[in-house]
Amino acid sequence: MKNWNKIGKIKSLAILILCVLSLMLVDFSRKTEFRNDFFIGIIILTFLFFVSFLPLITKFWSLLGFKFEKPNWNENPITFKFSKSLNFFQFMAFWFISSGFINTLFVGIFNQQFDGESSNLFFAGISLLIGIKLSLKWLNKNRKEKNITNNA
Repeated sequence: MKNWNKIGKIKSLAILILCVLSLMLVDFSRKTEFRNDFFIGIIILTFLFFVSFLPLITKFWSLLGFKFEKPNWNENPITFKFSKSLNFFQFMAFWFISSGFINTLFVGIFNQQFDGESSNLFFAGISLLIGIKLSLKWLNKNRKEKNITNNA
């Protein structure tokens, strides 16, 4: 937090406001136990999709000559620079993690039930961060291999 600039603070405030808004929209009286099996399957599919989707897409675009930079919290997530596009996914991941965790916690405390819908948000955020990490690792590995072959 010490290294955050104005954009980083605005992003944090936006996530806080979005989490409070999503918490106000939660229906604590609905019965979720019948749909939880469905959401557990969706959580697994979402996790596998995001973890494989981001690395494959970034690899495809890098083969076409586009470069990707490591996302920075202090940069604007809504940018039209292709190299900074992972900033948007990072912002969405932190928003999903925060909103999913808070909603799951509140439903668990007040209803004593597991909320699969909010848990799906949480795991989608985690999988987005893992996908970003794998993308950057895969792209940096290929850059190092190209530099080694070019220098030899």
